[in-house]
Amino acid sequence: MERIIDAIELRTDVVKVVLKSVPDSPGTVGSIFTALGEGGFNVELITQTGAAKDLCDVAFTVQAVEAERVLDYLRERLIQLGAKGVLIDKNLALIVLFGAKLSTTPALAGRVFSLLGRLGISVETINAGLMTLAFLVPKKRAEGAVKGLKELFGLS
Repeated sequence: MERIIDAIELRTDVVKVVLKSVPDSPGTVGSIFTALGEGGFNVELITQTGAAKDLCDVAFTVQAVEAERVLDYLRERLIQLGAKGVLIDKNLALIVLFGAKLSTTPALAGRVFSLLGRLGISVETINAGLMTLAFLVPKKRAEGAVKGLKELFGLS
């Protein structure tokens, strides 16, 4: 059988940051990530919710060691960025699946998330690209998730 997933990475050194009720208008997200870059933060996984009443939530991960600094930095800039609040979750881990055939394999995401469901592991903040599938899971369940995924895809 041809390998679909080449590698699985587990990162427990991240936190999820959510900017709540951000104006959903052109340039706002650019302003957010420009400000974070100017603050010296390396942003990793990014997601945005759909707009409701012209507002959206923007979520991203940063390194856990930056958690308090990014929180303070964003609180000072909430009005400037147009956000109504900021939340942080320190109890998540990032899992990334890598594979050149990931985007051309039907039902791959279904297989991944069905397995995690059978294991009783909830999933947050999913992000997919042509060769990656990344998502957050509860930190205390992350190693079990990776073990199950490695078994599913025949990785040692």
